Amino acid sequence: MLEHCNCGQRYDLDFRLVDYKKHVSIDNVPVLICPKCEHEEILPWLRGDMGALLRSLPLDGEPYGLDFTDFNELAHIVYTIFTCSEVDTKNALKAEIMASCASRINALLDLYRCAGDVGDSSWMKEIEARLAQLTEKVSVNGREVRFSPA
Repeated sequence: MLEHCNCGQRYDLDFRLVDYKKHVSIDNVPVLICPKCEHEEILPWLRGDMGALLRSLPLDGEPYGLDFTDFNELAHIVYTIFTCSEVDTKNALKAEIMASCASRINALLDLYRCAGDVGDSSWMKEIEARLAQLTEKVSVNGREVRFSPA
């Protein structure tokens, strides 16, 4: 992850409200913020997921809002730890995120097996998408984790 802005200042992590085309307000989007030059950017490893979400949103009807953590597993984990954890160092934060990701991957794999047992292919596809959000960006015990449906 990027730790320093182009101006040399260390980034801070925060969660922001992002307005998309003045029609959709997306809350709790993890962003890196430079306290010196005020540059902001979505976490690089979530940009693709955010783009996919934006492309899928309907832009007709009344303006509406949603929470990014409801659509992205990794954003949900980072937000939960960021707002609820008492860790006070970067390394402790990373370790807690990695442990939470590993636990969530295991839970999703259990659900995937259950979905397969009952033959629910749409549920399996939903779980596959959630697993991909985590496994494309996570390593466990120093090894990259990749999910491949059978």
